[in-house]
Amino acid sequence: MQRAVQFGLNIDPVVDRPEEVTALATLADRAGLGLVAMQDHAYNPRFGETWTLLTAVALRTERVHVLTNVATLALRAPAMLAKAAATLDRLTGGRVELGLGAGAFWDGIAAMGGPRWTPAEALAALEDALRLCRLLWEKAGTGEPVTYAGRLFRVQELAFGPKPVRPIPLWVGAIRPRALRLTGMLADGLTISTPYVPPERLPEVNRLVDEGARVAGRDPQSIRRLYNLLGVLDVPGARPLRVNRPGFLSGPAEAWVEAIVRFAELGMDTFVFWPVAGDYVAQAQHFVEVVVPEVQRRLARA
Repeated sequence: MQRAVQFGLNIDPVVDRPEEVTALATLADRAGLGLVAMQDHAYNPRFGETWTLLTAVALRTERVHVLTNVATLALRAPAMLAKAAATLDRLTGGRVELGLGAGAFWDGIAAMGGPRWTPAEALAALEDALRLCRLLWEKAGTGEPVTYAGRLFRVQELAFGPKPVRPIPLWVGAIRPRALRLTGMLADGLTISTPYVPPERLPEVNRLVDEGARVAGRDPQSIRRLYNLLGVLDVPGARPLRVNRPGFLSGPAEAWVEAIVRFAELGMDTFVFWPVAGDYVAQAQHFVEVVVPEVQRRLARA
């Protein structure tokens, strides 16, 4: 089974630029993109609370799916995440996708009262969350109480609801080998970013996900591979900007098209545009109008 390529836009969880959040969400929805994705770093004082803002985005749109990219398990118990996701899925008619990550910036997490997990604990948290979310959604509305005792998370005789509209896709933010294999074993998709996983690592990353899938008896092609594309897209008539950091893309539309086609050839199938400087809305508009159709045209011709 060949995975179809889809596109999305990043929306930062900011409250001081509400017009930008609305414009990006509306653009993604009207353009027929697959996703709007939002990061989750509650300890960052520039950011609002991700679920609150993601809910606002979801209720202002009609077609596009919303994705946590990714929810921080060290600050969010999976049973509550499962409930939040199922609730919003009901409110939106089945447009929620749940991305999970153990955590990344441990100083910030600890400052909010969260744990400092070891790598082994972080991996256990991911496994618990993936298993528990699926179990809770499966049992929702049946009246059958759920008991789950994992290494990091547990529930006891929990009558869970509401039931989501459909099985909510579970994504994992992972870069370490064991977490990548776990993604292949239990998740519906992988989400990674260009600054942390450069293109030359993509074959290795996809191989590890595939290994995990095969161990679990799953078709590796059923697991989506999302690449967050951070950088700056040149917009005609605007001053070009360059970001001199490893993994950040920059340049005109043609450069972005060539890069995305190469990433698709390396096994990635979902591309989230994530501008980091300049006019985010103008760049997103140019991405949607020029980059996306040209990538689709070239991939269809390949």
